Amino acid sequence: MLKSKMSAKGGSAFGGKKIFNMENLIYLAVIFLPAYLVRFKIFGIPTNILEMLILIIFIRWIIGCGRDALQCVSTIGYKKYIIPIFFIFLGLAISTLANGGYAAGLGIIKSWFFFPMLFVFLASQILDKEKIINVYKSLYLSAFLVSLISLGYLFSGHITYDGRLQGFFNSPNYLAMYLAPALIMLVQVQSFPSKADQLMAEKLKVLILLSGSIILITFYFTYSYAAWISVILSLIMVSIIKNKALVKNKTIIILVLLAASLFIIQLNSEKLINLKNYNRSSLESRIIIWKSAEKMLENNWVFGIGPGNFQEKYLEYQKYYPPYLEWAVPHPHNLYLAFWLYGGVLGILGFIFLLGFWLEDIIKKSDSIVKFIAFSIMFYILIHGAIDTNYFKNDLAIIFWLNFLIFKI
Repeated sequence: MLKSKMSAKGGSAFGGKKIFNMENLIYLAVIFLPAYLVRFKIFGIPTNILEMLILIIFIRWIIGCGRDALQCVSTIGYKKYIIPIFFIFLGLAISTLANGGYAAGLGIIKSWFFFPMLFVFLASQILDKEKIINVYKSLYLSAFLVSLISLGYLFSGHITYDGRLQGFFNSPNYLAMYLAPALIMLVQVQSFPSKADQLMAEKLKVLILLSGSIILITFYFTYSYAAWISVILSLIMVSIIKNKALVKNKTIIILVLLAASLFIIQLNSEKLINLKNYNRSSLESRIIIWKSAEKMLENNWVFGIGPGNFQEKYLEYQKYYPPYLEWAVPHPHNLYLAFWLYGGVLGILGFIFLLGFWLEDIIKKSDSIVKFIAFSIMFYILIHGAIDTNYFKNDLAIIFWLNFLIFKI
């Protein structure tokens, strides 16, 4: 396999002589994924700190490659993904041109597709396969830091009107989506045999459990039931695949007991009581949103409605339904509906084939901690994606694409 001339040498994450070598810049970008929230404009073009960091990595990689930039590129493992990715971009572009809202549409293509894919491409060129685990270490560290900051919000009384923790994110659900992969990693590390490629050394188990407890507490106070259920279901599914024996799998028993305990604790909570009150619950609100999105597809199934246009269309389609329970709805609360609505039929087909190729690749890989972490995180995204739009945000998009580094191992 060809390797980038800028491939960093050294040991573990943040090791080696240079803190800001190419390898460590990849890890820093993952740690500072939430930096996308610091936004500004350059020559009138909206951007953010995260995109600038990715751009710096790209420029350094190009400079390091010199005139023979193409010789730096290793295409082994990901050629099959080029066509579905092309379909996604083509669908998004056509949908934007067909439906207007060019500024919003191009901004979404740039921030939620181009830069995340560029970053993962750079990571695949810069990192050796043994270093892929360090990307997940960095994501875990990022979740831990976000949890510490979010608990500061909790202790200072900065929570939503219904008592949920959102930290510095726009909603509790977004905080839960960001923390979920870290909890998945924690479970996979604890259930995986101790080997050299383990997420952390055995001597750090206490530190892992302590940090994991802080992440879990923060995750709990989001009261994001959909995230809770999705994490547990994804871990159960991967545990069955890994162990191939449901009855003897202690991990599954523990997860089921944990799920039951969480919801027993929540029996008298305001949110669960509201869910029981079906006519005014968040579930009923989402059902109306899904119905509206489905009607949009009936009228726009080929080209979609264009990225960034859902809020406007949602209000336009209100005339077909009783008064909405929720009016500010930028996304359809469904990953698959979102891809179809934003990218048309080409977008959803590209997404489906992309996932199919990824699944084919990961099944063929030999068992490793990286494989099962990626498997679990992707399952979580796809399960939670049935009731939430858990891709269309800068950090969540990169987390999704990080799982495609599996082709390196």
